[in-house]
Amino acid sequence: MLLSRALQRWRENYYVSTVLALMARPAHALASSLSREIERKVRQNGATIPLPNGQQLRLARDSGVTLASNLYWRGLSGYEPETSRVLRFLFAKVRTFVDVGANYGFYSLLSTLLNPELRVVAFEPVPAIFAALQRNVALNQVEERVFCCPLALSDSNGAATFHLPTSHVTDLEATGTLAQDSWQTRKQSPQLQIEAVRFDDFERSHPMKLELVKIDVEDFEAAVLAGMSTTIQRDRPFVVCEILPREHQNEKTRRIVEDLGYTAYWIVPEGLIRVSRFDFPRPVYENFLLSPVTVPGEIVGLEELWRARADRRDT
Repeated sequence: MLLSRALQRWRENYYVSTVLALMARPAHALASSLSREIERKVRQNGATIPLPNGQQLRLARDSGVTLASNLYWRGLSGYEPETSRVLRFLFAKVRTFVDVGANYGFYSLLSTLLNPELRVVAFEPVPAIFAALQRNVALNQVEERVFCCPLALSDSNGAATFHLPTSHVTDLEATGTLAQDSWQTRKQSPQLQIEAVRFDDFERSHPMKLELVKIDVEDFEAAVLAGMSTTIQRDRPFVVCEILPREHQNEKTRRIVEDLGYTAYWIVPEGLIRVSRFDFPRPVYENFLLSPVTVPGEIVGLEELWRARADRRDT
């Protein structure tokens, strides 16, 4: 015990710690570089990820290899860590979650495994990805709480042309879009004919109280928001939305957010930064929280927004 304490004090000595840190730094850099290379090169097809509440999130084989690999090596920090933290906070507070562009179902699964009272409607229009979404839902035994819909959301109903870039790996591309003026169309990506629906019309036959929405639709978010604007105005949900920098500066999205009376907050590690436009450069963080309430300050916490929304509903 005495020797252990002496060694502890010795290695915390200013001069000794400085020398040891300088000696160890190259090894640390090498180990970090090797770790990143392993994560990049060694793929995990199918994975089981422990969650903070003791549950396990499972991804089936051939049902999201990139997602499974990222989560296998880094846990919940392996996929959109800042956005994931925002959504996890909200998952604990709400009872309905609409996942637009559900892809392989990470957020649909995470929400139901973290909150046993929550119900999900997951929209995914690409048939092969939809089948993988269903496999993941079945593997996690949440079929009764995740309603999978093979539809795209839009501002009109009917058949639509979906542009899906070619993939050279097991996963299908996650950058498919209904947007007609997009890099996917300019590159002449393969086309799929899918069914699209306005959420406002969908909700009439599947009534629900809309509390939380996630939108990831590759430059088609303005049309999605327009097609659900009546329900949004009625229920005032929080909306987490990917909004990528585009040549058109996302003016349609900015206008509809403004018309809905919502405030946009950029999701970054430091918190939520209030923004009035989406045309600024952002090389890493692409997701925004569209909030039905606003609070003072340019950088705010999620707890503040939740309290403000609760207070508004109480008045």
